[in-house]
Amino acid sequence: MAELLRKDQKVENTWDLESIYATKEDFWREFKEVEEFLPEIKSYQGKVKEGAKALLDVLKTSEKWEQKLEQLFIYAHCKNDQDSTDAEFKELYSKTYGLYSNYVAEWSFFTPELLAVDESLINGYLKELEELREYEFFLEKINKKRPHTLDPEQERIIAMAGEALHASDETFGALNNTDVVFEDVEDKDGNKHTLTHGTYGTYMENPDRVLRKNTFFSLYSYFERHINTLASTLAGNLKAKKFYADTHKYPSTRNHALSSNLIPEEVYDNLVETVNKKIPVLHKYYKLHKKIKGLDELRLYDRAVSVVEGEPIKFTFEEARDIVLEAVKPMGEDYVNSMRKAFTERWIDIYPNKGKRSGAYSTGAYTTKPFILLNFDGTLNDVYTLIHELGHSMHSYYTRKNQPAVYGSYSIFVAEVASTCNEALLTEYLYNKFEKEGNKEGMLRVLNEALHGFVGTVYRQTQFAEFEHLMNQHVQNGGAITAEFLNTEYFNLVKKYYGDAFEYDEEIKYEWARVPHFYYNYYVYQYATGYSAAQALSRLILADSKNAKIYIDEFLSKGNSDYPINVLRNAGVDMSKPEAIELALNDFEVKIEKFEKLYFSK
Repeated sequence: MAELLRKDQKVENTWDLESIYATKEDFWREFKEVEEFLPEIKSYQGKVKEGAKALLDVLKTSEKWEQKLEQLFIYAHCKNDQDSTDAEFKELYSKTYGLYSNYVAEWSFFTPELLAVDESLINGYLKELEELREYEFFLEKINKKRPHTLDPEQERIIAMAGEALHASDETFGALNNTDVVFEDVEDKDGNKHTLTHGTYGTYMENPDRVLRKNTFFSLYSYFERHINTLASTLAGNLKAKKFYADTHKYPSTRNHALSSNLIPEEVYDNLVETVNKKIPVLHKYYKLHKKIKGLDELRLYDRAVSVVEGEPIKFTFEEARDIVLEAVKPMGEDYVNSMRKAFTERWIDIYPNKGKRSGAYSTGAYTTKPFILLNFDGTLNDVYTLIHELGHSMHSYYTRKNQPAVYGSYSIFVAEVASTCNEALLTEYLYNKFEKEGNKEGMLRVLNEALHGFVGTVYRQTQFAEFEHLMNQHVQNGGAITAEFLNTEYFNLVKKYYGDAFEYDEEIKYEWARVPHFYYNYYVYQYATGYSAAQALSRLILADSKNAKIYIDEFLSKGNSDYPINVLRNAGVDMSKPEAIELALNDFEVKIEKFEKLYFSK
């Protein structure tokens, strides 16, 4: 089946990027405006020590132009992701990325200059000028960087190197998106199917085991052919992260990554240790999977297929919309009405097309809509993806509505909480709906989706986190990042997590090569910590509607106005302790037992 071309997408099914710039001419007009402002930035150099009003002027000016740059970047980024085969969009993105790098380089003097001023003097500025007090927490966080900040010229050189240091990331993006061509795959009847990132998940959920097997081998044969190049791109990324950590005098890449939000490294280690203790529960889950399917041997391409017999539940996008709006009703009327805007104001780019980036995400700037990219295909998983990304966008919506621009985003440590809390509400809603209808199959499918989602969010992301830390430690200790090293270490980790429930095809050792999150900087562990926090918060919300208001006011609306650990604690969950992770893991085990009992009941 031929892929839909971008030009054939219906406008109502695409995101409203025209709300940022009505025409490309408008985009280039603002691009030129920002470009022409760059030389003026030098005139702000040295002003922070001239007094409170001068400092406020610097902060307000940088804020104004950053908002313009953010708009440019979101527009170019979204245009490129909606169709990476379009050369014009690629140029748009490339030039905007370059402008962004130049802008960051020109402003790189600010933090070193601020930190060159005595802290007591800055505190005096805050007392002197009321307008400046809005930036008090922002300045406090910068102050904590004093031991890790170089002189202005050194910081400028490092900032200028940003585009070059991220070149390997761009190469990976080309190999994994723009240039990727998989071999067609056959099903059990000999019918051929086009394999793309967008169709991969659907095929792997298909009951046809021949299709799943062929999909698995077709996908990984592509990455095997490029494995040495991909090892090189990942090595370049890891070296760049080490460079940033070393030059700013951090003891390690991980310490650097976690320090900006004062996340103790023990949080990371605690997650891995706690999940590792419960790995036997994951083995138990897959042994039940094997028992239900009646397979002599379970392969990794059998993981995603539903253990519930019959055709998978399919949903139109309109049905998915109505379900998610019902599911979040415990959050209150304001939340539901605000979420409805996503559908009436075209926040969402819904369906896949040729050249469109795989997967799903929420994005946006302080002055734009909180846009969502989907590749909706109508599965139950797609409904979960929809409510997940809406969770991100609602987090952004409430933050921007309630916080000034300086605090108008939120830490990556809490980024997955709102999205996963929404998923928990969806599970509760659908299970109760099907139970009232006496729909045992529906109940089983919802439990199956919840269990499958837990594995993907907690176990799988902790496995990725463990691998990410292993790679960074290897680089830290002077080791070489080669395809052989990555293949061996990844395969060993897969076998530890999935245990003796499976027979292994060694092609899984190439899986690391297709994971874009390994190009981020210690991001994946936060999926698991975020899921754990979300489980605890969803229980509070479902127990008492007053907790929903606390969640909105103290979590969704706080943005970066406080440290993420404090924001979660004020909303009702203390992530400095292991209880939330243990609660989530225990809930997973209870759901396995609930599923088994329901499945074998008459």
